[in-house]
Amino acid sequence: MLNHRVVAVLGVSMVTAFACDVEDVSETADVVVDVALDDAEEFRSGSTPNSLLKSLLVAEVRDLIDENGIEPLEPPAPVSDELFELGEALFYDKILSGNLDVSCSTCHHPRLATTDRLTMNRGVHGVGIGPDRVGAAVGGRTTQPLWNLHKLQKGLAVDHKVPLAADGYVYPLGAPFVPFDWQDEAFDPNMKAAAGQAMMPQVTDQEMLGFPGENDFTTECPQDNPPFELMLCAWGKMMERLGAIPEYVDMFEAAYPGVAFEDMHFAYAGNAIAAYEFRAFFSNDTPWDRFVGRIDPTGGLIPGDDDALSLQQLAGARRFLDPDLGNCTSCHAGNAFTDEDFHKTLQPQFGPGDTVPAGDGPGGLDDFGRMRISGDPDDKYAWRTPPLRNVMLTGPWGRQSHYNDIKDFLRHYRFPVLALLGYDITESVDEVAMHSQFLENRQAIIAEGVDPLLYTVNIGGPFALDNLVQFLHSLSDDNGADFSHLIPLSVPSGLPVDP
Repeated sequence: MLNHRVVAVLGVSMVTAFACDVEDVSETADVVVDVALDDAEEFRSGSTPNSLLKSLLVAEVRDLIDENGIEPLEPPAPVSDELFELGEALFYDKILSGNLDVSCSTCHHPRLATTDRLTMNRGVHGVGIGPDRVGAAVGGRTTQPLWNLHKLQKGLAVDHKVPLAADGYVYPLGAPFVPFDWQDEAFDPNMKAAAGQAMMPQVTDQEMLGFPGENDFTTECPQDNPPFELMLCAWGKMMERLGAIPEYVDMFEAAYPGVAFEDMHFAYAGNAIAAYEFRAFFSNDTPWDRFVGRIDPTGGLIPGDDDALSLQQLAGARRFLDPDLGNCTSCHAGNAFTDEDFHKTLQPQFGPGDTVPAGDGPGGLDDFGRMRISGDPDDKYAWRTPPLRNVMLTGPWGRQSHYNDIKDFLRHYRFPVLALLGYDITESVDEVAMHSQFLENRQAIIAEGVDPLLYTVNIGGPFALDNLVQFLHSLSDDNGADFSHLIPLSVPSGLPVDP
């Protein structure tokens, strides 16, 4: 741990909101801030209270960064421009949906920071994007953001429904739906989980496939369960659609030199979409990155800037990183701020949508989390730790977008049982249509237990909470949530692109 403790006494010039641990003093009172650093003698007596405090906090946060093993965020492995351009076209093209009405970007829209800002995703039959999307089939879970997917190598989705197994193969929904020879032929070793995930919405009825009898995919492909034949058939028909467009044939063959289009299968498309996501949605130019240090496009290191974080952000970082204070890194670990593991955090449950009752429990309205994939009863209501990159751009917050206010979400971790019992969806979720989807299973969630790590997490009082929120802002891009500059004007099919 750290070698020395220093007590800095600050006068009325210090706004107490910036204090690290003192949360209940008035602005006119002296504030005593206990901060740790290796060598207090480096600070001269001429320092102002705020500059002294900031110097102390910078030193301590840098020590905590070292203790937590946090390094500058490395970029994803490079991909060819041809593969990127193919993935870009496929990501925005509705040709991959059964009814030609949904693309990957419909839910993962760059203008909304790669999400849709909804409690549950809206798929086929809809018009518009995000909160303005109407008429769409309601899905069972919140759309996950796509930032820095190269850091998520164990699997994707909140239950790792697309896991990368120890044998090196992806098992979507826990089964070998993507043939192993396809994966060997098409998947980049660095992008396997993302490539497998990119193939699944197109064969999910509510998301992109459509329902039985609606299109040639769902009419001509077998409706088996488990849907092995349905998926292979639908993926084949998607390649037939793409093969009827000469521009796509040229793009595929340019992206995969030496492979003729007629020898390709849909895993090549999934791999290309993953390549686009890795490059387009890589983010490492936040205040936090500038403080820690950044790896530039040539691979060189840009040293950390002590002035990149505000005093309040430094105080929040200290609480977040310190195991004796917030201990948030017990789960939100590393430079992606996730341990990629599963924890029971007692979040409330919304049913999986009135149009698609395909979940767990009575009536299919529950969601058992990791247990759905693992089959292990000990995993019931356990969820993957979410990464926190660009977290302030991707609300509402919580595994199921439980809270419109990030502070309410953080407050949940003070007393998780009481927070769950006191949760009122009408006060926390703006989408009135979702209020009826709340599932009254709180006692069942509590009965399955809470992760003991939650008892080591300390959010602190009001000022500490403000500091934590400001720290989360430091993990988010300065330019805001609108990345519409990434959206192409057109796609090879000629179908409209969601603007």
